[in-house]
Amino acid sequence: MAEAAERPSGLPVPNSTHSFWHSEPNEFLFGHRTTPGLPAEADVVIVGSGITGTSAARFLVEDPRYNGRSVVMLEAREACWGATGRNGGE
Repeated sequence: MAEAAERPSGLPVPNSTHSFWHSEPNEFLFGHRTTPGLPAEADVVIVGSGITGTSAARFLVEDPRYNGRSVVMLEAREACWGATGRNGGE
């Protein structure tokens, strides 16, 4: 067990389990990008589009104190694909 904790987690595997939320993919969200490439810089970077990342992004863009600041969300796969997508059960 100690050996596994000392290794980096690595990138997502190519054959991960499918997200419950993508059992009926939303055409707008599937493969969605708001920019053609990654911006060179951002005021806030959120890693992951699960419940926590999406909530953080929403509250940041709705908070008047962050008006005009850039928020970038990075996701290795599709929106809600990882643990959040599997928590819904089938």
